[in-house]
Amino acid sequence: MSWKQWLSGWRGAVLFSAVVLGVSFIDSVVERPEYLFPPYFKHILLICLIYSIAALSLNFVAGYIGQTSLGHAAFFGLGAYTSALLTQELHWSFWPAFLAAGIVAALVGVPLGAPALRVRGPFLVVVTYGCGEVFKYVALNLDITGGPAGLPGLISPSLGVSFNDIGATGKESFIVLALALALFLAFFSQRIANSRVGQAFAAIREDEIAASAMGINVSYYKLLAFVLSAFFAGLAGSLLAHYLSFVSPDMLSSAESIMMFTMVIVGGARSIYGCFLGAFLLTILPEILRMLKDMIGLPFDPWLVLFGLVLILMMRVRPQGILGADTVFRR
Repeated sequence: MSWKQWLSGWRGAVLFSAVVLGVSFIDSVVERPEYLFPPYFKHILLICLIYSIAALSLNFVAGYIGQTSLGHAAFFGLGAYTSALLTQELHWSFWPAFLAAGIVAALVGVPLGAPALRVRGPFLVVVTYGCGEVFKYVALNLDITGGPAGLPGLISPSLGVSFNDIGATGKESFIVLALALALFLAFFSQRIANSRVGQAFAAIREDEIAASAMGINVSYYKLLAFVLSAFFAGLAGSLLAHYLSFVSPDMLSSAESIMMFTMVIVGGARSIYGCFLGAFLLTILPEILRMLKDMIGLPFDPWLVLFGLVLILMMRVRPQGILGADTVFRR
């Protein structure tokens, strides 16, 4: 059995979970004057997991039906704002607000996904990009969203005890929740890909006209992909907002959408492992380069230069992504 086969399925999930949980809780069980894994390390790990959820959710659209969407941050930020407003204005607890964030994002995903029924390719890129910018400027100009200042002071999730009071650094419970959601979404994505719905997605991705001629309801399945994508992106946005205890219009920015799409492309569209890989790489690399910038005294952030270079190299050398299928983006 090769290492790829051994790591596939539940074995890989168990090993990954064991590593993440071990890193998270070792400081809670081992008494040392200093952290083995400092809070900053766990912060980056949590951000990686949250963006893994965002990348996996975008994979329904970018991977399974092969549509290019640059408005995914709209769902991400909408989930964050929904959860924030429900907890601050209506005094909901985190858990119903968390679920409502996904539902509201999914409902908004219906009209935002509607353009995909009539346009495709570069036209869909422009439409989804424009929709995402509309959401950002709405958030910037409404009093209820806090305008450019955003909404600070969000409540922390709790299970009788606040997440901030659990573990050595207060980040451990957030990591467990993000890991559980990421693993559930990975399992759900795999089940979808192997189902009749996944076969319909594949047919639409390869040839919409042929899929329609075969009796597949193309409009229904395209909207389904956008709704699923929006629902899980909303959950990821809610989790990030309550971890940071803050939400701002920057979460709806086009830069966020481009970063999420790049995570899917670099890791490999339609690849669950690829979504994790892309999210971890594009979260960790900027941090490493910023530390390098401070060490050698560069007057600019090297990631801003290398980000474009990474995209160019990927499109030239391996357009399907590091772990993507060979047929992805072949046209």
